[in-house]
Amino acid sequence: RIQILFEDMSNSIVLEKLNRKQLILLLIANVILLSFYFLAGGTGPKPTNVMSRQANACYDKFQKFQQKNQPIDKKSCINPIDITIDDPKIIENDVVFYFVFPSDKMPRLTMSRWFQWMIGVLEVKPLNDNRVKYKDAKITVTFKGGIFGRQSEDEEWSLVHEMEPTDTHNREVTCKNSEYDNYECSDMPLFELGNVFYNHYLINIQLPQRPGVNNQVPRLESLYVFEIHQNGGFSKIYIGQKTVMCPIVLIATLLYIRQVKKHDKTPLLLTKVISGFGFATVLYNLPLDYISLFCDVSFLRLWNDIVTGVFYACMAILWLLFIGEHRMDLDQRNKLSNYWKEITAISLTCITMFLLDIIDRGLQMGDPFHSLWATEGGQVAGRVMLIFSGCCAGVYTLGIIYLMVRACRSMSRKRSSLVNFGRVRRLYYEGLIYRFKIMIGGTVTCGVITVVMFILVNLNEMYYKWGKGTQAVDIYSGFLVGVAGLWNLYVLNILLLYCPVSNGELLVFGICTC
Repeated sequence: RIQILFEDMSNSIVLEKLNRKQLILLLIANVILLSFYFLAGGTGPKPTNVMSRQANACYDKFQKFQQKNQPIDKKSCINPIDITIDDPKIIENDVVFYFVFPSDKMPRLTMSRWFQWMIGVLEVKPLNDNRVKYKDAKITVTFKGGIFGRQSEDEEWSLVHEMEPTDTHNREVTCKNSEYDNYECSDMPLFELGNVFYNHYLINIQLPQRPGVNNQVPRLESLYVFEIHQNGGFSKIYIGQKTVMCPIVLIATLLYIRQVKKHDKTPLLLTKVISGFGFATVLYNLPLDYISLFCDVSFLRLWNDIVTGVFYACMAILWLLFIGEHRMDLDQRNKLSNYWKEITAISLTCITMFLLDIIDRGLQMGDPFHSLWATEGGQVAGRVMLIFSGCCAGVYTLGIIYLMVRACRSMSRKRSSLVNFGRVRRLYYEGLIYRFKIMIGGTVTCGVITVVMFILVNLNEMYYKWGKGTQAVDIYSGFLVGVAGLWNLYVLNILLLYCPVSNGELLVFGICTC
């Protein structure tokens, strides 16, 4: 039985023909290339950067911003004011706060299109007055916002996001007295731009006052906006490695498919999944990010989320079938129905995360001020979807651990049946079992690192959206670029080692050719 199994699965693939020396050389080459990825990423800056700007207040007496969407900045502000000083002549509805990024004091300092995306988090800082005792409360802040951009200081501001004069957005924040007797409010998500097309950005915010609107908002000392963007140096390294690896993986995938067709073999289920995983990696590496350097587009961040989700799904299915099909106690092979529980969990996870992304980031393409996490109801809905997808991912993880344990046990049990074989054949099949265990070990290693990276990235995403109450995690460029390199090397190794060959074919530079 073991002879039939390995003849069906590996008698004509590269992995079966590698001797110990070649396998060691391949492992050394992988270690060297992976080290290069980590070192190349480590030479760059941190993946993200944060800038903090305090609001400037302007008395918009003629309601240029409120009624006409005209930008209010340092030059156009006729009546700058200090909001901490009571002035009966000033109507609160006519006060406009403005922020300039990167800075209105240093016009030579500019944003870059390599930043790829930009997130704004608003902090409301109440004026602390010992004569007034505020109560802990959840309050709703209603604001009207506008985003403007320009390429140089000499140009006029262009409207990035158009708003109707009556359009407002709500944010629910928690305000409470701290242990130092300061009244503090939690941060709130303000905006998210899918690209950084302009060199300078202007943010206008107005807190309208009318019955039932902003009546609970305490008197303000100031407003702060924390702007988060991807560092340009990191973008160049990350997009550069995608540019290099995209054609390499595409060529390797096409050569793999050619070898499968050339041998006139009926494609096994695992063979089809390997081909699909190769194309999913090509899609993941496709450097569409260059479009944002020339065009003002906002869909790229959503696109990257979708292709990353497709890549994760294909990788998860590959791990599932790779481990499951190597079980020696499996009676029926090449049937997707054998893994319906795990595939259902993968599908539900992907569908849930896709819907969550469309509801949040998809709607932000039309309205950068939209945020699913802005209100308590939105946060509850988002967290329920995240918990549900996490439970599905947990079911998948338990299933794949179960399959891995059974595969390793079945291989160990079958080794005992090799004592009846001749010495040459016994050593041959023991070598096969050893090599497949190495591949399973590499698969598990790739999976663990991928899960760790996924958790860390999402922790930072939660910090950007929820601010206080969550913890940011420092992720270095070397780790992110190194994981991307690990993924590419993993798919290239799978395409290489499972490439069908015959005795008359040669292995040239790691590619199957005649």
